[in-house]
Amino acid sequence: MTGSAPHTVFEPTLTVLLLRGEPVSLCKTLKVTEALRGLLLRECPEQPPPEWFSGHTPDGKPTKGPHLGLTPLPFVDSERADGRIVGLAVILPRGLDREDARNCLEPILRDPDTGLPRKHRLFSGRHLDCEIALDSREDPPWNLRPTAWTGGERGSCVWASVTPVVLNRHYNGADQWKRVEESVKIACQHVGLPRARHVRLHPKPYVRGVPPADKFAQVIRKADGGRCGHSHALLTFDQPVRGPLMLGAGRFRGYGFCRPMDHGRR
Repeated sequence: MTGSAPHTVFEPTLTVLLLRGEPVSLCKTLKVTEALRGLLLRECPEQPPPEWFSGHTPDGKPTKGPHLGLTPLPFVDSERADGRIVGLAVILPRGLDREDARNCLEPILRDPDTGLPRKHRLFSGRHLDCEIALDSREDPPWNLRPTAWTGGERGSCVWASVTPVVLNRHYNGADQWKRVEESVKIACQHVGLPRARHVRLHPKPYVRGVPPADKFAQVIRKADGGRCGHSHALLTFDQPVRGPLMLGAGRFRGYGFCRPMDHGRR
């Protein structure tokens, strides 16, 4: 669309899954997205799953381009918000052939005979036991609407994390936080956006109902088994940008997922 706000490398038409069962805290994001990823990989009708779906090349190496991302959709940003996960989003990379996406996802999400949403058990030991299904309602709650997370066509200048942004490396020295903030600005460019003009990092959340960053499990680096630091973030851009906005090393696993803060409920 000519003249529209800059957008990320992810499709704004989120595939929303409704989560039913015992309440699941946003702090369990990694457990939830890991369970969902395992389900999708097992159920994918194309085996082995394509690179855009699995995030890995045929020889098992991580793909270098954008791929399917998974993120929680929590009940946040309202007076009674409690941070529980009310849904999940399957987010596709922009430019993916619609037929390819449909061939992989439709058999998982819809009954081939009736076209109705299929129900799946999402299980992860003592951490998680619930049910998911495609949310096909015409008028879902605000936090299950893609616009609540993308900012719509108009976008937003201000974004705040609802899951912590995983920091790519550890910095030392007197200027360490300035360098960390700079790394988050660069992370915006990694997902197709202009650099953020201003980044503020804090352990406490900037969105009502979101748990503090230290309540979330840390991401473990595969290279050396080390734990990655993470923090909540508030980002300001010089112009409105469109989401979905997922930043940092854990962005395909539900971390660094941000909420537009100045677009209103349109």
